[in-house]
Amino acid sequence: MKSIQLHKILASIFTCLTLMACADSSITEVKKASISQSDYTFGEIFDNAKGCKTTEWASQEENGRSVVRYTCTVDTPQAMVDFAERDNTNKVKALSKSLDDGWQRTLKNLESRKETVLGAAAQARKYNDAKLSEGHSQLQAAQAKLNEAMASTPQNYIGYGASGYTPQLLATGRERKQLAIDRAQREVGVAQRRIAEATENQNDPGYAHNQFSSQRGQRSAEEYQQMIDGMLSWRDRYYAAIADLEAREMSRAQEFLKTAKGRQLQMKVTFLVRKKSPVDIGSATWSFDGQDAGPVNLIFLGASLLNPKTLEEVLSLARKARLKHEIDSRAATNSFPIACGETIPTGCELKEGKN
Repeated sequence: MKSIQLHKILASIFTCLTLMACADSSITEVKKASISQSDYTFGEIFDNAKGCKTTEWASQEENGRSVVRYTCTVDTPQAMVDFAERDNTNKVKALSKSLDDGWQRTLKNLESRKETVLGAAAQARKYNDAKLSEGHSQLQAAQAKLNEAMASTPQNYIGYGASGYTPQLLATGRERKQLAIDRAQREVGVAQRRIAEATENQNDPGYAHNQFSSQRGQRSAEEYQQMIDGMLSWRDRYYAAIADLEAREMSRAQEFLKTAKGRQLQMKVTFLVRKKSPVDIGSATWSFDGQDAGPVNLIFLGASLLNPKTLEEVLSLARKARLKHEIDSRAATNSFPIACGETIPTGCELKEGKN
């Protein structure tokens, strides 16, 4: 009985040693295999690759063939963490700056529109003053014509005939005098209406809006000033809200980085070992905390097989991507509690549902 048990134990030990030898043989075969169109072997590229904290090779039989698996646990040097922290901080600061820029831009636009309206009003006044002056000149000239016509005699409008001023000639003279008076009175009326219109325009605050098509639909200078004053009254509250948002996003970024830097990122490469066939890569994937995180980019993988330095860069980029805190700027802006703009009569207001 003891002899049979000893035989089983020795057989088991022999089987294990055989499998280990086969496994080691498959791993060695993969490591020594040359990479197509490269000056390196797989072992030279992947063994102790820079950017890996640890590397591990393993082999097993699957469906009658040997499969070798290579695992690189990607390193996270402190310099990379520090860089990510600065980058995440800069993103938060950029969000705050965009809100600050929005405030400054809106205020500047309101001031610019106010100046445009004031400039249009000044131009309209200048144009209207010219019309008023011209109207007075026309009235003066028309009144002089009327006075002259009123003071004239029929003889001024007719020639002296061979028989003197006959009744017929005098009748013609009187008719022509009346025509001159009527014409002068019409000119006086035109000048008076022009003066009345210009005077009315002087007293109309909306004259510039009606005079220039570019001003139609614009607010008045007084309304723009009210909006500017309104924005300035909201300034402290607006920037306090920016500070709150920045503190909140900064806390989220720091918490994210604190968690991300401790998570395990691995690159796993599977090699297929076939008799009388070249070693071939079956798959290359990322693993994040033991969970499949998608395939390695084939272009990056191909470039990595040509140069160990490229593999180091690929690993570094992958690790940096996992440390990057993404900020949804649109969502953050939409959630900002205060809205300011040219469509808000008070300059700024609380968004609906905010306090």
